[in-house]
Amino acid sequence: MQLHSLTFAALGPFRDEQHIDFAELAAGGLFLLEGPTGAGKSTIIDAVVFALYGQVAGGNSSLHRLVSDHRDPRTEPFVDLTFETGRGVYRVRRTPAFERLKKRGEGTTPQQATVKLWKGTSPSGVHGDPISTRAGEADDEIRDAIGLSREQFVRTVVLPQGEFARFLQSKSDERRDILQSIFGTEHYERVQAELKRRRVEARKACDDADADLRYAVTSFADAAGHNDDELTAAAAQLTEQVLTAVVDAEEDAETALTSWTDEIVARLESAHQTLDERRTRAEAARTEAHATLKDLEQRRERRDRLRAALAEKQRLEADRDAHDARAQRLDAGLRAATCRVAIDAVDAATAQLEQTRHRVEALRATVELPGLDVTQAEQDEVATAHRALLDDIVALNDVLKVEADLPHRRDELTTLREEREKLSTNLTAIETRSTELPKRIQELEEHLAAARDAAVGVGTLREERRQVADMIRVHHDLVAARQERESANSHRRAALRLYTLASENEADLRRRYLESVAAELAEALPKGKPCQVCGSRKHPRLAQRALDHVDREEVDEAEQQRLKRQQDLDDSKNVVERATTRVAELEGKLDGRTAEELEARLAEIDHGIAKAQEAEERLTELTAEIAQRKQELEDCHEQHRRATADIAAADARIAAVTEAVERDEARVAEQRHGFSSVAARAGDLKRRATAADQLVRALSELDRHAENRGARLAELNRTIAEADFDDVDAARAALVPAEELETLRRQVEEWRRRLHAVEGRLAEPDLDGIDPDAQIDVDHARAELDAREAELAFLQREVATSADRLQRSRRARRRVAEAISLRRQRHAGAAAVIRMAGLANADINDNALRMPLATYVLQRVFDNVVDAANERLVEMSAGRYTLDSYDGKQAGTRRTGLGLHVIDAHTGHARDTGTLSGGETFYVSLSLALGLADVVTSQAGGMTMNTLFIDEGFGSLDPDTLDDVMGVLADLRSGGRVVGIVSHVDELKTRIPERIEVRRASVGGPSTLTVTA
Repeated sequence: MQLHSLTFAALGPFRDEQHIDFAELAAGGLFLLEGPTGAGKSTIIDAVVFALYGQVAGGNSSLHRLVSDHRDPRTEPFVDLTFETGRGVYRVRRTPAFERLKKRGEGTTPQQATVKLWKGTSPSGVHGDPISTRAGEADDEIRDAIGLSREQFVRTVVLPQGEFARFLQSKSDERRDILQSIFGTEHYERVQAELKRRRVEARKACDDADADLRYAVTSFADAAGHNDDELTAAAAQLTEQVLTAVVDAEEDAETALTSWTDEIVARLESAHQTLDERRTRAEAARTEAHATLKDLEQRRERRDRLRAALAEKQRLEADRDAHDARAQRLDAGLRAATCRVAIDAVDAATAQLEQTRHRVEALRATVELPGLDVTQAEQDEVATAHRALLDDIVALNDVLKVEADLPHRRDELTTLREEREKLSTNLTAIETRSTELPKRIQELEEHLAAARDAAVGVGTLREERRQVADMIRVHHDLVAARQERESANSHRRAALRLYTLASENEADLRRRYLESVAAELAEALPKGKPCQVCGSRKHPRLAQRALDHVDREEVDEAEQQRLKRQQDLDDSKNVVERATTRVAELEGKLDGRTAEELEARLAEIDHGIAKAQEAEERLTELTAEIAQRKQELEDCHEQHRRATADIAAADARIAAVTEAVERDEARVAEQRHGFSSVAARAGDLKRRATAADQLVRALSELDRHAENRGARLAELNRTIAEADFDDVDAARAALVPAEELETLRRQVEEWRRRLHAVEGRLAEPDLDGIDPDAQIDVDHARAELDAREAELAFLQREVATSADRLQRSRRARRRVAEAISLRRQRHAGAAAVIRMAGLANADINDNALRMPLATYVLQRVFDNVVDAANERLVEMSAGRYTLDSYDGKQAGTRRTGLGLHVIDAHTGHARDTGTLSGGETFYVSLSLALGLADVVTSQAGGMTMNTLFIDEGFGSLDPDTLDDVMGVLADLRSGGRVVGIVSHVDELKTRIPERIEVRRASVGGPSTLTVTA
């Protein structure tokens, strides 16, 4: 993949549109991207990665910082990149999400990210309609064209600052995560996990099959001999032999278990047959005993029936006299019962006659009729007087209605007068309201005009408030940035002190070490051997080791400590520079305005906005109230008209009602006739009419009851004669209560029925020849039958139990055979899965490396990376260093792999990568990163990456090492590859003529770039 051109605008510190033609930089194969820290060098790389993948080199976490803070709100941020792969030339244009100005009104609105992708035949011919404008579709097309994911791209095309050093010095587990994310080997771990899961399932299936067999054998033992300890023990022993047998002996153990179950079932079948034969004999004996008992019980039953019948007849003969007396009493009572109705009718008629006579006498003493002696008057005379009273009552009905209605008429008149007073009061209130409303409407209209004036300018105030609030937030950011700068300065001063101490300590140790080198040489001189320095065999005065002797290891350790402190100092300086730049940017935005000024202005604006908002709210209220008051005034005019009409109507109604009431009162007074009211007079007439009516009715009833009593007496005399009684008194004496008469009837009939029944039982044929005194022994026969039935029941239970046990044993034997077959199948099928899972997860001895599958694959990939890295590391280190990987067989990293150390050719020993100096760490890491890039591109189909960026790190190299590294980078240019070095090291400016210079226009201002080719 090769980059041709890059154009972008409004990204990072760049405000204006920038353009880079990589073809101009490709002449020498090597170009420099240089500029001060924070000027925007990394933004160029972010723009390339964003154009290709929609993300920056650092991932999604930095996308929100991609849009420039210096951007003109009218400028659209974008990236436009042209690149070439084996599949053709592509042009991609992307815009990140940003805030754009609204097309209508004020403020901004969110703008979503966009993408456009073109494909052509040459870098200058990529125009026309885009092949895709959808993010997902364009991303897939670009990824297929390049052949790398974003993670792989930033590891192979963009070697970011510090990232490859972190890969070099990371632990095995961290290195595993990095390689796995680059090469996508997660599926090997998924294979391991899947095999492990299947092994668990297979083992569970085997365990379930073993448990099923154990349960089937236990069930067979329980079915064949419940609670038989010997049988249970034999079953457990045979089961364990099957479960623990090796493969060769497993079939013999299964055969022994099957033979044992067959033998047990055969024994149960023989025992069941013996029990069934005994049950048949017991059943025949029970039948014979039952027939004997039945014959004796029938003979005893006939004897007992004879005895009972004889005893019953004897009791009935003893009660015969009493029976005859009850029969005579029953006959007389039945004849007297025919006269009971007539006797009761005569008694009732006599009582009614006497009661009516007393009532007539009482009424004659109380009734008053004008012009008539009631005590001697006949029925017709009383009836005539009664009708006269009724006529008088009818004549008073109309006057009674008038009198009853007079109170309501008077109340109505009072109510009318009260309502007329209310109407008058309401008319006065309406007239008052009609006078007040025009004044109130005029006041409201004056308030409305004032509110309109106060509400003007609220939009301008709100816009100014947003700007002031933004500046206050900038001021807060400035305070935090200054604190951060002060903290960074403190850390830098502390780092400087530590670096100074480490440098002084290293110089002191190195001085003392050089002073003691002679002592070390003297101690190393062998006796009789020539000196390595002068060649003499005599050593008259050997140098002695001083008390403060220093070893080489102490010097090296001090050097490493000094280099670490130097790195910390460099890092702290970078932090201070970034913090200082941030403070300058924020101070430029504030333009000298203090927080107090901004807060005061914000308060003034808020007060103005509040007043304007209150005025806006008051406008609506006032407008509504004015309309309401005007409507009220119109309503008052209408109400005044209606109230005047209502008063006139009320006056006319009062006059009419007053005249009618006076006329009715005069009519009522004329009809009282000395009573307090017409109603009182009518009540007296009704009372006398009611008494006269009662007397007329009583006189009529007296005549009717006298005639009825005479008729009842004649009917009674005829009934007595028909019942054969001498007189009424004889008939009354023979009367029997109905309940007693029914009792006598039942007793007489019961005696006769019982006598007839006992005579019939004595005449039954089966009692002929029966001796009532015979002795029959049924109990002995029943005891014999019970014994036979108990024996039969016991044998039937035993046979049923034996049959059930035999049936369950047969079923259990089949389940044992099925469990043995199923277990054999399960174990055979699980063996391959368990072995494969053990090999893949390195938890069986057959895995000689003791290394899981995923680790093994990564180890082989890592070995390839190390081999590719060593090809360049030997040249960069002048043959001193090579990298060596070690796998899980090494102590301390068992089952992990991906270990890495450095072989030092000067000492011949392996060193930890953490012992390398800063410059050594850089070029070793660079070699490893280049090797990683080679392996990634080879696995991506052998694709060649013709454009490569290396971000920082060259400042830690001495001149000789820098020459070696630059030589390796020069070799990368073969085949048309272009290498871009991102650095601000001055030495590289003299070595590399082609470069991209990035500079800030001013402190806190936007950046620009210049291409020099």
